[in-house]
Amino acid sequence: MNNQSFELLFSIFPQVTEKSLWILDENPPVNCPAANNHIEVISNRVDVVEQMQQRGFNATFSDFSFDKLINTGYQFVFFRISKEKALAHHVINSAYQLLKSDGQLIISGAKQEGIKGYIDRSSKRYLHVETFKADKAHWAARYKNTENPSTTLDDKDYPLIRESVEETHFKETVVFSSKPGVFGWNKIDRGSQLLIESLEMIENQLPAVKTILDIGCGYGYLSVLAAKKFNCSITATDNNAAAIETCRFNLNKQGIEHQVIAASCAKGIKEKFELVVCNPPFHTGFSVENDLTDQFLKAAKQRLGHDGMAIFVVNLHIPLERKALQYFDSVNLINESPNFKVIALK
Repeated sequence: MNNQSFELLFSIFPQVTEKSLWILDENPPVNCPAANNHIEVISNRVDVVEQMQQRGFNATFSDFSFDKLINTGYQFVFFRISKEKALAHHVINSAYQLLKSDGQLIISGAKQEGIKGYIDRSSKRYLHVETFKADKAHWAARYKNTENPSTTLDDKDYPLIRESVEETHFKETVVFSSKPGVFGWNKIDRGSQLLIESLEMIENQLPAVKTILDIGCGYGYLSVLAAKKFNCSITATDNNAAAIETCRFNLNKQGIEHQVIAASCAKGIKEKFELVVCNPPFHTGFSVENDLTDQFLKAAKQRLGHDGMAIFVVNLHIPLERKALQYFDSVNLINESPNFKVIALK
């Protein structure tokens, strides 16, 4: 995450003299300013909340549900725009009810992320005070409330969990509900689909599966279908608040025994499992040397019970097998498609 967009926000921090709110949905900046007793932080990432708390900030984990903060009367609301448009619009819309009458909304971002469009759209809801820049690529804007804003930015009903996709596996059709804020919220991930299709290939290699761990559960596609396949309970974990909320919703709707835990890479989970499933957040251009690879593999190894198995699905270009050999005795390719491969680890 480029720090210059954050620096534009930080340039306003010295003006904070009353209670203010900093909204974070990405990794915190590398050069974070010292904690300010007047600045509260809210983030939808549990690891970000933990990092900000370690830095001395009053930080809260939430899917940007601002109901309890309405009419708080913040002097400033700071927001470095999100990658997801619906989420960004939800935050910008919500600031109206969070600010005091003469409070200010400060947004920033990179030109390639569409900050100019956000500045223009926000100007239809708020009184645009000024635009300021770090350079040609990084802009910020300052706004004041108007008495009766006439425009609401399209946030796709961000808070609403709604039926999104359906899938038939194991002779049963399951309708999944999701919402903006979850990665791939309105589609079925083809990698996860391949993993589910591969479960029958490894059944006879497993002990009786009584519990499953899903690391990085998203809205619960793997959690629901794997639990149904083995007719057992599931523990699902993710670091994203919207994922936790929607995964729990889907498991409850299907009547599956479960626990859903907000954590990064299964941090804090102590139980052992017969089966671990994982579709890690790797993407084209992701370096397999990245720490994240090790974190997911270590978590899977630590949580596997005796004779248990971890099933990972990744893009074909990622040499996960090489990394996995540092942690597992057995690393086998069990299935692949034109874009993905499924690896069994024991």
